Amino acid sequence: MKEEQRPRGAEREERRVFAWGIVAAVIALLGALAYFHVLQKRFEVPVELPATPTAPTAPGEPAPGTPRGR
Repeated sequence: MKEEQRPRGAEREERRVFAWGIVAAVIALLGALAYFHVLQKRFEVPVELPATPTAPTAPGEPAPGTPRGR
């Protein structure tokens, strides 16, 4: 059996539709990435490290973490 004969214009049209489909898919993907990026920035909570608690020191004692004099 022979393949169905189609005019060359139909093949060209199929390639054009395929190309536009790829372009639309890429645009949709980029739009989704941009949307999620905006959502992430909107609801982002700034990360703050808690201050390390220090024990009170007696007068005359060096603070923890400071080098001791000789």
